[in-house]
Amino acid sequence: MKIIPLIDEIYNKFCNVFQKSLTPLNIESNIRDVGDNFTIKLYENFLNFFDEQFKNSKVRKSNYYVKETRQRTLITSVGSITVNCTSYISKQDKHYYVPLRDVLHLKSYQRLTNEAEYQLIKYTMDENMSQSAKHALRNTIVSRSTVSKKISALKGSINEKIERATEQPDILYIEMDEIHANLQKGGNKICPCAIVHEGYKEDFVKRKVLKNIHYFASAKLTYEQLWEVIFDYVDKKYDIQKFKTIFISGDGASGIKNYKNCFPNAKFVLDKFHYIKKHLNYIFKYDSDLKNIADDYIRNDKIDDFKKLVDIQISKYLPQEKYMKEHMNYIIKNVEGIKNQKDENYKVHCSMESHVNQAFARYITSSPYGFSLDGLENKLKLLVYHANKIDLTIEDYYNLKYGNNEYNEINIKINKICNIKYDQRLSRNHPLEYKINTNIPVLDTPEENNRLRELLAIRQEVYMI
Repeated sequence: MKIIPLIDEIYNKFCNVFQKSLTPLNIESNIRDVGDNFTIKLYENFLNFFDEQFKNSKVRKSNYYVKETRQRTLITSVGSITVNCTSYISKQDKHYYVPLRDVLHLKSYQRLTNEAEYQLIKYTMDENMSQSAKHALRNTIVSRSTVSKKISALKGSINEKIERATEQPDILYIEMDEIHANLQKGGNKICPCAIVHEGYKEDFVKRKVLKNIHYFASAKLTYEQLWEVIFDYVDKKYDIQKFKTIFISGDGASGIKNYKNCFPNAKFVLDKFHYIKKHLNYIFKYDSDLKNIADDYIRNDKIDDFKKLVDIQISKYLPQEKYMKEHMNYIIKNVEGIKNQKDENYKVHCSMESHVNQAFARYITSSPYGFSLDGLENKLKLLVYHANKIDLTIEDYYNLKYGNNEYNEINIKINKICNIKYDQRLSRNHPLEYKINTNIPVLDTPEENNRLRELLAIRQEVYMI
């Protein structure tokens, strides 16, 4: 691997930058551009060196015929690179072999490296796909459909570690709602989502934060299946038998109330937002006195009186009779959930609407694009990981993409690359913790070695000045 031409190039570029007129507005961008260019050239030279090394190796000569060498352009996390890609044919079974694919773990016709795909996927955990396409990769913009395809192709999952709670709380809160998403094939997909938490971290602060919150969401699981997932999490983290009360809150949808198989002793609480803002306000048209009277009837089981009050209101708004009765029936079906709002142990009001909007809806519901079912499921999966503060690593990405770690370590003989040390006397005046052992490749010719000595001598003179 020839490092001297690269050092010459970076040196010349820096000289050109500083010879031109620099201003506070362009100095950082110019230096950054030189550094980016050097990184890309270094990457290209390394892959070309590997390609040439394998071509000339005894292993290759004894096992493979050279088929062809062509240039291939790849999109990486640092920009586009163009490298030599040699393909071979086995002498034994005539199979086709391309070493570059093994080094970068690429599939046929894959243009994005796995690191580039990883950066795109990681960016979508906190932004929408359009933003990821524009900003995730340095010096390169890809299409939104490219990001969408990469997300849809994720077939695996991350085995999330659930640690046992050190302290067993008396009360557990489970809040559930749904996310609405547009599908590519048309129609709307309702995706159940939920949070589990232990209440407020601190009660006396104005901006309250939930304690040990954990998110769940899926486009493929039904409400019943998601309840099973939630139960599995709660069972691993806590001792369910020791809870004084488990409160389950939401808007009263049938799927949300279908928790009895998993949490038979839990209490359902109807979300106050839906109860007052959506249902009572529609019937009584924001009349506070009528709402208070209706609320008193409901909490004291005076359902007949409540119905009479609604009938009086309907007589004033006959065109809305159908919808008023629907709201009335909805309230009657959730009387127990309304009464449980006043339970002495229920200290934390349902905040699921804001969590749905913050963690999911602004990426899903507000998107003008339609999702495939696989893409929607994987997008929700990434959003759940982000909400649960999981820092996605490249190993996690491989698990998501392939289902397991289908990659091997790259075993390249590097004794030819790294065995010359910088002279530490160049940094003799620096504190000990800043001394660096920097390795430089073995050079190919005596002329290149002499050129290296000249460059180091120049650097040492500059340093001493």
